Amino acid sequence: MCLLKFISERLHYHEKIVVMNGIRLKALVADTPMKRMIGLMYRKTLGRDRCMLFVFGSEGRYGIWMRNMRFSIDVIWLDKQKRIVHVERALAPARGFDFRTYYPDTASSYVIELASGFTDRNDIRKGMRVVFS
Repeated sequence: MCLLKFISERLHYHEKIVVMNGIRLKALVADTPMKRMIGLMYRKTLGRDRCMLFVFGSEGRYGIWMRNMRFSIDVIWLDKQKRIVHVERALAPARGFDFRTYYPDTASSYVIELASGFTDRNDIRKGMRVVFS
């Protein structure tokens, strides 16, 4: 078994409620380096009312990769005021030697990964504010 998969099956996440454009989501919080590195790797699905919230200690241009993913996702980057600064839609799982990393146009403090299609279905766009504690 791959070491990252072994570790991912043993990580424990706390949850937060994230609200964007009036829609409430349960978020798994990735707030440590290991949780952020693994993200949604190896998971089989992500429910329509679920997401993963990546919390960083400072602003930066944080990249997202699709390695070891099993489903497509939408990715939203937020600045320190929790405003959307960049959106990537329908990122497909990496295949073969696809080591591409996706970056926002500007610095961010948070990243949210959601099931593919969420941003289009709910008219999520740059400049919107997201709420969570």
